[in-house]
Amino acid sequence: MSNAILKNLSVILLDRDGVINKEPGPILSPEQFLMIPRSAGAVARINARGWRCFVITNQSAIARGDLSESVFQTITDKMRLELGKSEAHIDGLYYCPHHPDWENGQRRTVSIECTCRKPGTLLLEQAAAEHGFSKEEAVLIGDSTSDFAAAARWGTCSIGVRTGHAGQDGKTSTKPDHWKADLWEAVEFLLEN
Repeated sequence: MSNAILKNLSVILLDRDGVINKEPGPILSPEQFLMIPRSAGAVARINARGWRCFVITNQSAIARGDLSESVFQTITDKMRLELGKSEAHIDGLYYCPHHPDWENGQRRTVSIECTCRKPGTLLLEQAAAEHGFSKEEAVLIGDSTSDFAAAARWGTCSIGVRTGHAGQDGKTSTKPDHWKADLWEAVEFLLEN
């Protein structure tokens, strides 16, 4: 990571599942949402540093019909509550409810890729436009290759964490710019540099 990126750093973009919370599979209920140890503390450190923090997450269980928008909102409320216990908060959440092969719980006859599903960059662009930051000011922290590919396509730095998929999902061959054990260590790295 270059010093120029670090000098301008003001925004941390986080994937959700496997970065903030454990990822045993799709999170389909608030009861399944369990924080990864120290992740709330890491977000609190982001907040204390004055960096803005946004969650960028694919939620294809909605398209598959396994998760409703209202239950997703309840899970989001639980995440905010858990973060609040550590005096942490996120500044916004952007999610893709789509899946190339599913729509409204029905399998499509033809796959359709959307631009908001990572590795697409639409959600990154939308967050930047709505909150007035550039890719040069942001770092994306994720656990899957689609996170790293989205960061690379958008032109921002990425940090991979070894929680969640730990880059072993096989979706793309893209590697992150840096590897850290978890969100806490990724934030520690950013604060040190």
